[in-house]
Amino acid sequence: MERSEDLWRRARTQIEGWLRRYGDSWTRDHCDDLVQETTIAAWRWAQRPHDPTRFWAGVQTITRRLRSRTRRLAHRGLSVTDPCPEPYWAADTEERHFRIAGRRVPAHRALPLLRLVMARLKPIDRQLLRGVGEGFCCAELAARLGRSEQCIKTRLSRARRRVQRDIEAIVRAAGSFGS
Repeated sequence: MERSEDLWRRARTQIEGWLRRYGDSWTRDHCDDLVQETTIAAWRWAQRPHDPTRFWAGVQTITRRLRSRTRRLAHRGLSVTDPCPEPYWAADTEERHFRIAGRRVPAHRALPLLRLVMARLKPIDRQLLRGVGEGFCCAELAARLGRSEQCIKTRLSRARRRVQRDIEAIVRAAGSFGS
């Protein structure tokens, strides 16, 4: 087993290699910041319970997502030095809206609907949706729950559709949502 310092030194090298593959000038200009942010995010990810054999795949996914998010922020003119913006649920909910069933629904009205619909799901479907939201992949969820990966993918797809359908039905029945 590698020592912790050696592992993270190797992770940095891997991250730099993955970023080099993009070959564009923007990535070259921001490579050091991206490597540092990705290393920190990968370290946080590794602290949570995950399948240890998926470590390198997790680091690669974090690298790809962080680069994409940072480029998107830079394109919008937002700060690149903080690639992890405040999560939408922590932002001022009065200003945030979701488009549901063709209507603009304020977040302070939509999030309770989501909680209500999630409470109606079967416990395993709730667990799967939360697991995906926490960053677990289908293979990790399958191993954890003792089911096939295809079963997990099917259940996730159906649970997502059910949540979407139920929330849209509630919004349609409610009519207008005032701020």
